[in-house]
Amino acid sequence: MTTVDQRIEKIMRDHSINKRELAEIACTTPQNVANWINRDAISRKKAKLISEKLGYDLNWLLYGGDENIKESKLNPVEWESLSEEEQKDGKFVTIPVLDVELSAGFGACPTMEQEMYTLPFRSITLKQRNIPINMAKVVKVTGDSMEPRLFDKDIISINTADTRIRDGKIYAVRVHDLQKVKVLIRNTDGTITLRSYNPTYADEIISKEQIESGDFQVLGRMWWHSSIDD
Repeated sequence: MTTVDQRIEKIMRDHSINKRELAEIACTTPQNVANWINRDAISRKKAKLISEKLGYDLNWLLYGGDENIKESKLNPVEWESLSEEEQKDGKFVTIPVLDVELSAGFGACPTMEQEMYTLPFRSITLKQRNIPINMAKVVKVTGDSMEPRLFDKDIISINTADTRIRDGKIYAVRVHDLQKVKVLIRNTDGTITLRSYNPTYADEIISKEQIESGDFQVLGRMWWHSSIDD
């Protein structure tokens, strides 16, 4: 992808978002997003905002070239299961662990997710699951609504490129300014059910109006998790 407009279009396709939704992420107007595409140019400030929130390499968005794949900063002392040969031959990639919880504030302007550290994953695992490396994020679960499937303080990885709802799968979602992890079910009347594993929590119904107004957003599907007892 040699032009800025192509890379912006790719970002919108990856996240299944339109110009208005990208404008919200970048804290700007839909007209400015249209201008980036029409003029094939974007300011470094806005490119940095998009890159940090959606997990893209800033240089790739600004100048093109290969999308960034971060090498692990861990060494065999910190991660004994990785040999030096495995680190060098690229069998492992890293996914950022973000300083956010699935309770509030995911991507809301002007809040930014801060990367605390990274975790190594086998690159073949992501490839087999068709997960773009720069679209995978790791966040922390809080609360007991998903017990016994997920427990308080568990960490999960979500694929932010996978926002298409498949009934019964677990997703990270945003409802107004709250971010949650729930089982999603698409209903025949156009509404969406948010369901918890814990039976003491009632289903939450997302109306068509909430969906159309942008008050509801699917942030990504869970593909991996780790419990504190693991």
